[in-house]
Amino acid sequence: MLKLNLLREDCSYTFRSYFEMSYEPDDILAEFGYTFSRAALALPEANYPHSNLVELRRRLETHLSLASLSSEAARREVLVAPILLEAAALSH
Repeated sequence: MLKLNLLREDCSYTFRSYFEMSYEPDDILAEFGYTFSRAALALPEANYPHSNLVELRRRLETHLSLASLSSEAARREVLVAPILLEAAALSH
């Protein structure tokens, strides 16, 4: 893999600085010798009988495979918006 040299030695970076960069997360991590991979987490689940949640999960997993989440706007539009819209629909 070709090293991109994204970081400058004469600069100081904060935690927020990395999120403001326009580079992909795997490229930033490669600067430090790490790799990036996506994997599903097995978290505890509530016993909530609602069929739309299965469809929402399927859509989110599909979106994750199609979209890069390197910007805040992408994360908001691909992940957060569908969840908020589903929550709004359930509350009516």
